[in-house]
Amino acid sequence: MDRTEPLAAAPADVHRVLERLKLAFFRSFFRLLVAFVAVAEWASVAWVLFVAGVRVPAIVHVFAPCAIYLLNGRILRRQSPAHPLGEAAQRGYVAVAFTSIFCALFLALAGIVWTVLALVTLPFGPLPMLDRVYFVLANVGFATVAALLLYGYTLGGRQLAVTRLRVPVRGLPPALHGFRIVQLSDLHIGQHLGLGELATHVERVNALEPDLVCLTGDLVDRAETCARAFPTLAGLRARHGVCVTLGNHDFYAGADGVTAALRRLTSFTVLRDDLVRIERDDAALTVVGVDDLGRDWARGVLEHPALPSLAAGVPSGEPFIVMSHRPDCFPQAARLGAALTLSGHTHGGQLALPSWLGRKARNLAEFITEFDRGLYRRGDATLYVNRGLGFTGQKVRLFTAREIACFELVAA
Repeated sequence: MDRTEPLAAAPADVHRVLERLKLAFFRSFFRLLVAFVAVAEWASVAWVLFVAGVRVPAIVHVFAPCAIYLLNGRILRRQSPAHPLGEAAQRGYVAVAFTSIFCALFLALAGIVWTVLALVTLPFGPLPMLDRVYFVLANVGFATVAALLLYGYTLGGRQLAVTRLRVPVRGLPPALHGFRIVQLSDLHIGQHLGLGELATHVERVNALEPDLVCLTGDLVDRAETCARAFPTLAGLRARHGVCVTLGNHDFYAGADGVTAALRRLTSFTVLRDDLVRIERDDAALTVVGVDDLGRDWARGVLEHPALPSLAAGVPSGEPFIVMSHRPDCFPQAARLGAALTLSGHTHGGQLALPSWLGRKARNLAEFITEFDRGLYRRGDATLYVNRGLGFTGQKVRLFTAREIACFELVAA
């Protein structure tokens, strides 16, 4: 028995070590990203100079990324320029820097492919044709990546989809058949979503004539935005009101302050590890809302400590909905009997490859959760991960339209 105990403990030890490494990575992610961006920017510039026939001394390849790194750090530490031209110039530079990430990744991939081909063809001697084909394809790919990001910063960021889905609910009372829920998520009101545009979205939601509106977090990025934005957001109308849960950015801004502003400036029901019962004729639907508890900025908790007791408070046989900013706890919610879980957080990755032939769009959010965007089913339970209305980091979206989701409950 004694000899087997270390073997049994080994997987748990490995899991703990891997979790520590993941946590360290996500905590250092943005510092590492700034360093990588500096290298990527210079790699992209160096490639353009190379194509133009400009030969750069080797020492420049060492000092240029360091200088760019210092410049980027200074930009991040400074507030936005007061002058509109300065602000536009800074936004343009940041967009170019972000685009260079994907251009540099493409160049790295192309370089690996060329190296493999060169090794395979080594016995046949020099093949000038291979070099020419690689050079042409690398330039075409580099330009294509840059053009796609340009599209994402312009037309892609303006696209908006109204998604309509029928959600089957086992045991749904007849009085709740056709109950309409509209979900908004990840508005990030402020720098990238102004009050004029917000008012337009409010009108769009009201035109859907919802029975209930659910806001699943990340309303604001800064505390001072609440006083300006919430009177406009308060224009949302639904027969049974508006329910709100908070996201990680609302917590960064100050969860208690955001909650107080919502309760002062709107008539919304703020659910922080709480529930509300909605009655319609002789039937009822319970809405459960949980606070955001992230393992880090990217990943949510798999088991939310508040969910079991909240689910236990739902009358037996009564359908209930879970609002959780992050989707990671969906399996737990499904086990506890939730008919529908509404989440956001991922923005659908913001950047994705096109979804051909009905296949799911591969996107950046797949790196942080298995529930990255769209519809999921577990037995009788349904999860919907909203792509969000706003932006985080960059005002860019590629094959990932912003979203208003409209659900109609039907009997399973």
